[in-house]
Amino acid sequence: MITRFAMTNAWNYRRATNDDIVELASWRGAGSLALRPHFHDESQIVLVLSGSRAFRIDGATVTVPAGHAALIPAGMLHTPMATPGAETVCLNAYVPASRACSSLRIINVGDRWRSIDEISPKHIGEIANDTLSREPSRPAGCIDRAKLGTALTESVEPIGEIAASFGRSREGFSRMVRRELGVAPHTFRLLARLNLARQLLRAGEPIAAVAADAGFSDQSHLTRLFRHTFGTTPGVYWRD
Repeated sequence: MITRFAMTNAWNYRRATNDDIVELASWRGAGSLALRPHFHDESQIVLVLSGSRAFRIDGATVTVPAGHAALIPAGMLHTPMATPGAETVCLNAYVPASRACSSLRIINVGDRWRSIDEISPKHIGEIANDTLSREPSRPAGCIDRAKLGTALTESVEPIGEIAASFGRSREGFSRMVRRELGVAPHTFRLLARLNLARQLLRAGEPIAAVAADAGFSDQSHLTRLFRHTFGTTPGVYWRD
């Protein structure tokens, strides 16, 4: 079974003991939080037991009602939207990108579970496999979003030089990145640094060191952006 969560009106993160799951996060509260646009290095399975979740993805609103699971692929920009009203109970499972499909998927999982504590790693694996079985073929000539993301995060070169490697002007490259990744190149790099901070915190690195290693000006700078993006502070995340 999954480690028992203390359910509060906040995102509650836990490390996973299963090799196929990187991390778990639970929410129980009136509606759910609105957060800044972001992406993850892992694929995110959003499993809603009651209430609903809503996201802004590729210019459209995607709603995940109770009894459904959404698979948000690694690297996909998404904006969690506030869903005021009825109590929402949700489990996020972050799994390696190779364990799930590379396109957005929403599937009906029914009402098999009454609480998050009844959901096992095996259940999460079944959901990931279900999304993989529905993976569509990639259209010919489609720009590889992963290649763009890799170029922006693994290179320390200025944006203009990266643009030239794609055969684009700086302005043309910025338009392409906005179209394919949803944000400007510099914003994408900032979100990648936040994901790096998350990895370092999971590894147990002190918060001040994480802020420096991930390229933030200081701990308070990291804390402010981390809270608005992931719904918790680095201190709370690190302790969990």
